[in-house]
Amino acid sequence: MTYDWVATEILTGRIIGDLPDLSIDTVKRTLMQYDTAQGELPRPTAPENWERILLPKASCLHLVDGDVPVWGGITLDAERTAEDALPVSVATIESYFADRYVRDVTYSQVGQNMIVKDLVERYAAKGSNGGIPIRVVVLDGPGPLRDREYKDRSGKTLYSALRELSGVLGGPEWTVEWEWLHDPERITPVLYVGSRVGAAPGPGLLPAAVFEMPGPVQFVSTTHSYKSGAGANDVMAYSTANGDEQPQSRHVVTRDPERPTIEYRWSPSSSIKEIPTLDSHASSKAVELAGGSRVTSLTAVTEDAPKLGKDWVIGDDIGFVIGGTVVDDEGSHESVPAFPGGFTGVARAIGWELTLGAVDVVTPVLQNGEELGDTSNAG
Repeated sequence: MTYDWVATEILTGRIIGDLPDLSIDTVKRTLMQYDTAQGELPRPTAPENWERILLPKASCLHLVDGDVPVWGGITLDAERTAEDALPVSVATIESYFADRYVRDVTYSQVGQNMIVKDLVERYAAKGSNGGIPIRVVVLDGPGPLRDREYKDRSGKTLYSALRELSGVLGGPEWTVEWEWLHDPERITPVLYVGSRVGAAPGPGLLPAAVFEMPGPVQFVSTTHSYKSGAGANDVMAYSTANGDEQPQSRHVVTRDPERPTIEYRWSPSSSIKEIPTLDSHASSKAVELAGGSRVTSLTAVTEDAPKLGKDWVIGDDIGFVIGGTVVDDEGSHESVPAFPGGFTGVARAIGWELTLGAVDVVTPVLQNGEELGDTSNAG
């Protein structure tokens, strides 16, 4: 598979250059947060307008597969030396939300997805005091009703407001993808928000994307961790202290007959005043930490694997089929001895990492995996 790089103006999305020699080894995406990447552009073969293309916070660099934008990052800084290489740092477009601040606005019993939509359109979209050409798609209606009050004096960024809202029990999910528009040619961001981003297969059905070993999968591991921050059975959320007072949630305790009490305390936001909101954050975090983290990691060659941006996107459930007992002319044996009987399951891709080189490989970041059992076959 061959990926290409193009550059766009951040204010319009208009394509302003092809970058065939841009070198960025690794790009990644994570649900509801921004990620960064570093690379370099060879000056001798750079487009004539390379200074404009690398202008910090004025351009986006996009990795495209044909006419499908797979990844995009806003330029953060560009270094110039006497050398021929021009180093550049970029961050996914969600980082722009950290550059915008929420001002005085109150929501009373408003659907959480509509709060996200209004915040983004009010403080980040084009026309909102110099924003970007982002549009918002609500996936599944307004969502649960929430109360939120934001004050300009609190100095809360749009990014922190969105992440706090998403952190409550049953909070909204969001992510930013890209769309290629025509007449004129441009690539612009789309924020998707809903109770869930991405697709899950129907009952009894396999995901649209399944990764296999033997096959395109080169590496696989499964890890269960209960280290600090990865697992807890007593969770409490708190906010900024006000004198001798510090708002805090109740302790959310998960029954765990196998472990002693493992506590976890954290502040989801410095400005939360309402105890029920802190309780909701604690309940959400308790669900996340109750059994510890279970992570399945796999790396696959992109040429033969399900296609990122076409067969699957961030938030989707994907399947994996690792090994199994096979019978052939040499008899019965394990195709992947490290997983006797095979390892098959479905897990949600909450992110991904793409490593570009002589052979491009993709690593879905999988969470909430469900093992489906033995993959043995006799054929």
